Amino acid sequence: MTVGKGPDKRTFEELLAGLKALPSLAPYSLTLYCRKPSRSEFENCCSVVEDALCRDVARQFFEPNLEVYFQEGTTSVCRYGGGFFGFVIPFSIGSEEFCLVGDGVRDDSIDLWQLAALARSGGGEVFSLFPYVESLCTASLAEVEQVAQELAREVTQRVEKFSCTPSYSAPLPSSAELGEDECDPRLSAVARSLEELDHANTVTETVGLCCEALVTHFNAPKTAIALRDASGSSFEVSGVWGLPDQLGSIPADAIHLFTAKDRQAKTVIYDAQMREVLPAVQATVCTCFPLRCQDERLGFVALFDAAPSKSTSLLISMLASATAAKLSRILKDAEQSKENALSQRLMSLTNTLLQVDSKDELYQAILEIAAELIDATQGSVMLIDKDGQNMHIVFTLGMTLNIARCLPVKVGKGIAGMVAQSGQPLLVNDVEKDSRVAMANRLRFKSKSLICMPLKLKDKIIGVLNLSDKKNLAPFTDADLQVLTSFANLASLMIERTEVLEESERFEQLSVTDALTGLYNRRFLKNRLEEELNRSIRQGLNLTVIFIDLDFFKSYNDLCGHLAGDEALRITAEIIKASLREMDIVARYGGEEFCAVLPGTSKVEAMIVAERIRSEIEREIFPGESEIPQVRLTASLGVSSFPEDGRTFTALVHASDVALYEAKASGRNRIVAARTSPGQKEMPAPAPPSGMAKTLDFNAYLEASVGAKG
Repeated sequence: MTVGKGPDKRTFEELLAGLKALPSLAPYSLTLYCRKPSRSEFENCCSVVEDALCRDVARQFFEPNLEVYFQEGTTSVCRYGGGFFGFVIPFSIGSEEFCLVGDGVRDDSIDLWQLAALARSGGGEVFSLFPYVESLCTASLAEVEQVAQELAREVTQRVEKFSCTPSYSAPLPSSAELGEDECDPRLSAVARSLEELDHANTVTETVGLCCEALVTHFNAPKTAIALRDASGSSFEVSGVWGLPDQLGSIPADAIHLFTAKDRQAKTVIYDAQMREVLPAVQATVCTCFPLRCQDERLGFVALFDAAPSKSTSLLISMLASATAAKLSRILKDAEQSKENALSQRLMSLTNTLLQVDSKDELYQAILEIAAELIDATQGSVMLIDKDGQNMHIVFTLGMTLNIARCLPVKVGKGIAGMVAQSGQPLLVNDVEKDSRVAMANRLRFKSKSLICMPLKLKDKIIGVLNLSDKKNLAPFTDADLQVLTSFANLASLMIERTEVLEESERFEQLSVTDALTGLYNRRFLKNRLEEELNRSIRQGLNLTVIFIDLDFFKSYNDLCGHLAGDEALRITAEIIKASLREMDIVARYGGEEFCAVLPGTSKVEAMIVAERIRSEIEREIFPGESEIPQVRLTASLGVSSFPEDGRTFTALVHASDVALYEAKASGRNRIVAARTSPGQKEMPAPAPPSGMAKTLDFNAYLEASVGAKG
């Protein structure tokens, strides 16, 4: 679409503000790109941003292709970055070309691969994007297309009505409306005030300019201004001229007494209801001018004991309108800056939490960070048990953890239990007066205000974050609740991530260990023995393998039972581990057979270790042995070494196995070393010649073994 001569940047900002006010565009950011005839590329003209991170992702996706979208000449809807939705509306005004880009919602499903790629491209980690992606509004492709088409029609209608307008938001009245006798001086003065308002950067500066204009240009004996407080629950009233500086506050539900439609810019009696909510003002009549911008009530300007003329009311209305528009813009910019700062803070906190190594450290970090964010001094983290009926405290702040862990907490009972059941956050200013809790304050709490925040993973509640006692003992605010809500989403993701990682590590450990004895299993032994063989070959070290098999174990198992047999295997495993160094490897090879790998150890040295294992097993009184003296558990051992008995896993295991069964055949309860020549006997061979592989220091080995055993 194309219309006549293009308007200025201020008009575009007003255009975006008007479009953004449409209900269907509430979650969207809007950015207008412009290309003038003298330029080859589109440039960012202005924007209204809901989410800075989402806007940055959209910018990277759309900006390189704006020329393509403009040439297509139709509204385009795209899905990008793992599940984000956005659209482009191309249009022209005179010789200038434009692309309006909307973004800020995501698909119900998230493409983790694309999201991970997006995180890597920004130098981050995929978990750091989850809090932001999860918090975005969701929509279907059809819904986004419908919004884009409606917006395209609205854009067409609005750009066709463009005309050159003054830089301030309220139109100046005509001379006929004002009256010739007072038009020129006051109209010019107010126009200058509006220009100054347009350049104001803070709320204080804007209010100051408005008050200065009221005092300077209008002769009201008493003037006041009311402004909405940060919570929105009341309006603080200040004297501008002829009144005290502090006049009190008006509850939000009573503001209509001053700003009702039938009272706007009209002189009315200062009645009893007005006096009741604003008793500090003594007057007979008042005229109020609302500070309102796009149905947002920001306050009002009031003139007491004065009846302004129609022309004066018109000028003050214009001043109030411009002041409200500027205040709204400054407050929204401040809110956006605050959200951006919070986003940056959460990003930093994500990286901090990702460095935590264990669940206990994570719980501590989550609680300490949450307390720091809202200045709380006491708190706890509770997690719901697998049965879903009870909660347990996993970390505390300001109370003893061991005592807290003993306190039973049922889901649905108490404040935290109700939050866990409902999944809704709870902000309490006074536990004794709030009807939702209505309980006496406990002695360990210094104040009566608290926040309970559910920890959620999508629709599943996994626990509750409790915080109380601000440092200044003031009640918690809605702003505290908002900050904590954002952080709770991140905390929930980090808890899930840590549990998944620990579960993965547990499964990995189970895959390489024997469930009964806790020793490594046969598969792991093969991999580790091959690794140690390769290292021994590279470094010229010895390596010895010892096979250990319990004698008469089948008879013992039959007579004493399988439970006693299992316990005997566990005891044997502990004896073998206690006889070895930390660097040695021991595994359950199968049944009652065990295998130990001793890196850097010769056969001579290993025979001493083998004898220690054999004698310890022989001395051990296993469960039930005293009742069957005819069956005693002992051990037979076979020993083979690298390089003399083999240079591969198969060769060394075979040599040890042959030696083990020779020990069995020779009467059991003994050690047999693998034979390297036909004439070799079963007990330790003489020291190896100088040409054989190096061994570790034997005395150091014995010292390490004794230390490990102790």
